[in-house]
Amino acid sequence: MIKKIALYSRASTKDQTLSQQLQVLREYCSKVGYEIAEEYLDEGISAFKKNRPAYLKIMDDARVRKFDLILVWKLDRWGRSLREVVNSMYLLKGYGIGFMSYQEKEFDTTTSVGELMFNIVACFANFERSLISERTRLKLGYLKSLGVKLGRPQKANFTKISELRSRGLSLSEISRETGIHRTTVSKSLKRLSLLNKPPNIDLHSVPELVAS
Repeated sequence: MIKKIALYSRASTKDQTLSQQLQVLREYCSKVGYEIAEEYLDEGISAFKKNRPAYLKIMDDARVRKFDLILVWKLDRWGRSLREVVNSMYLLKGYGIGFMSYQEKEFDTTTSVGELMFNIVACFANFERSLISERTRLKLGYLKSLGVKLGRPQKANFTKISELRSRGLSLSEISRETGIHRTTVSKSLKRLSLLNKPPNIDLHSVPELVAS
């Protein structure tokens, strides 16, 4: 039986006020007889920010079971992606904490229908993860078939790339010389701050460039 409930609310812009969300959530809790244990508020913070203070705190408090249920205004207030929402739900289930979205009331893990909805959403998230993994494997296989050496160059390769660039070799020439993909060569040179540095040229070996 649910005794205490935690409210989580987030607004990323000045146009989205926390007070509007909280007023509705408080009224709902009063109507159904939930005792509000604490309110966790992230104001002016985007969902894409990983270290949301109130979000981190509510998850820490959930771990020690300071409440029985988390109520949010809407799922997009809680997580930045479907995968993040599902991952957090798995953690909460492990803590024995329920989760409910006010706007998507079918998403209530304390009910059988809500549990079914969570499992469906989790399946879609896993399917999406599988598709991404499969596309990655196909791309890596294709690159390997072209003879592209995958992975970041070792420290020794940075020295070789720098040396060849200083001798005036182009990105493609460095790639052929080292066996490192041209894009990786470019990224390596950027890290070494050499990409925009003119190669060493002996002016006396180029007569037309020598002042008369």
